[in-house]
Amino acid sequence: MKTQRNKTLYHSALKKGSITYGNVNETLRADHPKGVMIKNDIIADGLPLEFEECDVLYAEPPWPHGFKVFNERAGVTGISYSDLADAIAKIILQSKIPVYLLMWKPLLNKLPAPQELHETVLHGGDALVGIWNDSYLGSCESANVICQTLGTKYKCFGDFTCGYGACVADFMDGGGKRFVASDYDGKCITVMSARMKKII
Repeated sequence: MKTQRNKTLYHSALKKGSITYGNVNETLRADHPKGVMIKNDIIADGLPLEFEECDVLYAEPPWPHGFKVFNERAGVTGISYSDLADAIAKIILQSKIPVYLLMWKPLLNKLPAPQELHETVLHGGDALVGIWNDSYLGSCESANVICQTLGTKYKCFGDFTCGYGACVADFMDGGGKRFVASDYDGKCITVMSARMKKII
């Protein structure tokens, strides 16, 4: 398996190691032979119905210090990090399928206790993967290795903070068959759609 995610195609609030595409138009929905990408705000609207196809959910929500950056890029105001945590908690509580979240302690402390919690690495920094409704026996070497491992076990991957699609790409690299992805920034959907047309 690959062990190094291509950071230039990861939507990040980090100042180094990534590229932000600001000069693109928003896309509300993009269909792909192997999946669908949707502009969607989980805080306001929850998960789209398309996620019912998924047999595993995964997300890398913003760290608290990056949340304001993402809101500004998406043109969203009037929401707090607690609002995001509440929306994710609701997704977890309503889900009957496995849920994997890459996060750090400020978000973990606001969520229902996971069945499993493992240390991992995201962009060279420490992170935690919380797991609900599943038991994970694979490597926790890095976030992208986890996504690739999920691709060996599950058919359809749902990512509700998809950014530019790095996690979906890793899942498909691991052998996954389909994906459903969403983000509240429609520019991310534009970039991800272009990316998916090139790589899968």
